[in-house]
Amino acid sequence: MRRRRLWGTPAKLVLFGLVLVFLNASCGPPAVGDAFTLRLGGWTVLPDEDLRLAYLTVLDERCPHGEICASAGRAIVTMSYARPSEGPAVSFTLDAVKAEGATFRGYRVDYASLSPSAGFLTLRLGRQST
Repeated sequence: MRRRRLWGTPAKLVLFGLVLVFLNASCGPPAVGDAFTLRLGGWTVLPDEDLRLAYLTVLDERCPHGEICASAGRAIVTMSYARPSEGPAVSFTLDAVKAEGATFRGYRVDYASLSPSAGFLTLRLGRQST
Protein backbone atom coordinates (compact mmCIF):
# COMPACT_ATOMS: atom_id res chain seq x y z
CA MET A 1 0.00 0.00 0.00
CA ARG A 2 1.36 3.40 -0.99
CA ARG A 3 1.83 6.00 1.73
CA ARG A 4 0.79 9.61 1.00
CA ARG A 5 2.81 12.53 2.26
CA LEU A 6 1.04 15.36 3.99
CA TRP A 7 2.49 18.16 1.81
CA GLY A 8 3.41 16.26 -1.32
CA THR A 9 6.81 16.84 -2.86
CA PRO A 10 9.57 18.92 -1.22
CA ALA A 11 9.29 21.46 -4.06
CA LYS A 12 5.67 22.16 -3.10
CA LEU A 13 6.73 22.67 0.50
CA VAL A 14 9.41 25.18 -0.54
CA LEU A 15 6.95 27.01 -2.80
CA PHE A 16 4.39 27.17 0.01
CA GLY A 17 7.04 28.61 2.35
CA LEU A 18 8.02 31.29 -0.16
CA VAL A 19 4.39 32.30 -0.62
CA LEU A 20 4.03 32.71 3.15
CA VAL A 21 7.17 34.85 3.31
CA PHE A 22 5.96 37.18 0.54
CA LEU A 23 2.47 37.48 2.01
CA ASN A 24 3.89 38.30 5.43
CA ALA A 25 6.22 40.93 3.96
CA SER A 26 3.33 42.75 2.28
CA CYS A 27 1.13 42.85 5.39
CA GLY A 28 3.06 45.42 7.42
CA PRO A 29 1.62 48.73 8.57
CA PRO A 30 1.05 51.35 5.87
CA ALA A 31 3.42 54.25 5.32
CA VAL A 32 3.30 57.50 3.37
CA GLY A 33 3.36 56.58 -0.32
CA ASP A 34 1.64 53.20 0.23
CA ALA A 35 -1.95 52.57 -0.85
CA PHE A 36 -4.08 51.25 2.00
CA THR A 37 -7.75 50.42 2.42
CA LEU A 38 -10.07 51.47 5.22
CA ARG A 39 -13.39 49.83 5.99
CA LEU A 40 -16.34 52.13 6.76
CA GLY A 41 -16.19 52.66 10.51
CA GLY A 42 -12.60 51.41 10.64
CA TRP A 43 -9.24 53.02 11.17
CA THR A 44 -5.55 52.49 10.50
CA VAL A 45 -2.29 53.71 12.00
CA LEU A 46 0.74 54.96 10.11
CA PRO A 47 3.28 54.33 12.88
CA ASP A 48 6.20 56.11 11.18
CA GLU A 49 4.10 59.29 11.06
CA ASP A 50 2.42 58.95 14.49
CA LEU A 51 -0.85 59.29 12.55
CA ARG A 52 -4.19 57.54 12.99
CA LEU A 53 -6.81 57.80 10.19
CA ALA A 54 -10.45 56.77 10.49
CA TYR A 55 -13.14 56.41 7.79
CA LEU A 56 -16.28 57.57 9.61
CA THR A 57 -19.18 58.18 7.19
CA VAL A 58 -20.00 58.62 3.52
CA LEU A 59 -22.68 60.47 1.58
CA ASP A 60 -22.66 58.53 -1.72
CA GLU A 61 -24.25 60.38 -4.64
CA ARG A 62 -22.22 58.79 -7.43
CA CYS A 63 -23.66 57.79 -10.77
CA PRO A 64 -24.84 54.15 -10.42
CA HIS A 65 -22.65 51.57 -12.14
CA GLY A 66 -23.84 50.89 -15.68
CA GLU A 67 -25.96 54.06 -15.86
CA ILE A 68 -25.33 57.05 -18.11
CA CYS A 69 -25.15 60.28 -16.12
CA ALA A 70 -24.28 63.89 -16.91
CA SER A 71 -21.55 63.78 -14.25
CA ALA A 72 -19.78 61.24 -12.09
CA GLY A 73 -21.53 62.65 -9.03
CA ARG A 74 -19.88 62.95 -5.66
CA ALA A 75 -19.10 60.89 -2.61
CA ILE A 76 -18.48 63.02 0.47
CA VAL A 77 -16.36 61.05 2.92
CA THR A 78 -15.97 62.11 6.53
CA MET A 79 -12.67 61.05 8.05
CA SER A 80 -10.66 61.92 11.10
CA TYR A 81 -6.97 62.10 11.79
CA ALA A 82 -5.13 62.18 15.05
CA ARG A 83 -1.61 62.27 16.28
CA PRO A 84 -1.95 60.51 19.63
CA SER A 85 1.09 62.33 20.97
CA GLU A 86 -0.47 65.74 20.16
CA GLY A 87 -4.11 65.51 21.12
CA PRO A 88 -7.63 64.52 20.05
CA ALA A 89 -8.85 63.54 16.60
CA VAL A 90 -9.90 66.18 14.07
CA SER A 91 -12.60 65.44 11.48
CA PHE A 92 -12.44 66.52 7.86
CA THR A 93 -14.37 65.80 4.67
CA LEU A 94 -13.31 65.18 1.11
CA ASP A 95 -15.02 64.24 -2.12
CA ALA A 96 -13.73 60.73 -2.87
CA VAL A 97 -14.50 61.22 -6.58
CA LYS A 98 -12.24 64.30 -6.76
CA ALA A 99 -10.05 63.67 -3.72
CA GLU A 100 -6.66 63.80 -5.40
CA GLY A 101 -4.88 66.91 -4.24
CA ALA A 102 -6.94 67.33 -1.06
CA THR A 103 -4.73 68.22 1.90
CA PHE A 104 -4.86 67.92 5.68
CA ARG A 105 -2.25 68.49 8.40
CA GLY A 106 0.76 68.43 6.07
CA TYR A 107 -0.43 65.46 3.98
CA ARG A 108 -1.81 65.31 0.44
CA VAL A 109 -4.19 62.69 -0.97
CA ASP A 110 -2.41 61.27 -4.03
CA TYR A 111 -5.04 58.63 -4.84
CA ALA A 112 -8.54 57.79 -3.61
CA SER A 113 -10.96 55.09 -4.67
CA LEU A 114 -14.30 54.21 -3.13
CA SER A 115 -15.73 50.71 -3.58
CA PRO A 116 -19.09 50.44 -5.40
CA SER A 117 -20.86 49.74 -2.10
CA ALA A 118 -18.92 52.60 -0.38
CA GLY A 119 -17.89 50.12 2.30
CA PHE A 120 -14.17 50.46 1.54
CA LEU A 121 -12.01 53.51 0.84
CA THR A 122 -8.54 53.10 -0.64
CA LEU A 123 -6.11 55.99 -0.17
CA ARG A 124 -2.50 56.85 -0.87
CA LEU A 125 -1.02 59.79 1.00
CA GLY A 126 1.99 61.91 0.22
CA ARG A 127 3.59 64.79 2.07
CA GLN A 128 2.29 68.21 1.23
CA SER A 129 4.96 70.36 -0.40
CA THR A 130 5.63 73.60 1.40
